[in-house]
Amino acid sequence: MELFADIDQNLLFWIQNNMVTSTLDPYMLLLSHVGNIGLIWIVWAIFLLCIKEYRVTGIAILLGLLISLTLGNGILKPSLARLRPYIIYSWIPSDIVVSLPTDYSFPSGHAFGSFSAATIIFCRNKYWGIFALILALGIGFSRVYLFLHYPSDMLGGMLLGILCGIFTYKTVHHLSISPPWHKNKFNGN
Repeated sequence: MELFADIDQNLLFWIQNNMVTSTLDPYMLLLSHVGNIGLIWIVWAIFLLCIKEYRVTGIAILLGLLISLTLGNGILKPSLARLRPYIIYSWIPSDIVVSLPTDYSFPSGHAFGSFSAATIIFCRNKYWGIFALILALGIGFSRVYLFLHYPSDMLGGMLLGILCGIFTYKTVHHLSISPPWHKNKFNGN
């Protein structure tokens, strides 16, 4: 376990020392900002709700975001209580001005919600799904870049988000094809 923690910490500091630049800072801030409260995914879901053919996908995205929020921020973060890197390494200065979250670190809620929504989009439409997954990756990485999460927080959020997205998409899709409230009580159909 200690080896894993060392790798996680070393990767975090490698990113900080080799990738953080004033050129990338505004883009990482933007990516992090559009991932706040799942904003970009909520807008995307609302857009899909307006198109009859994609309405079920919009519902699935909103449900996936709700599940990721409940499981990630409501259950996992308080249970695991992992402190964020900017708290553990408070002596490390940052030139990037960002609002500092007060909740725990694992899993990254930005990555969890983003990958849940992006996976649902991918399950419905591969073309838009690839774009959504790249956006989700950028949002998740921005949180590590901004020193708000460890790489393992992002990876954990990503894996949980993909699983949540697949589960939500399949469940909502199945219910939309064969809703349980439409079964005939007399012949089981």
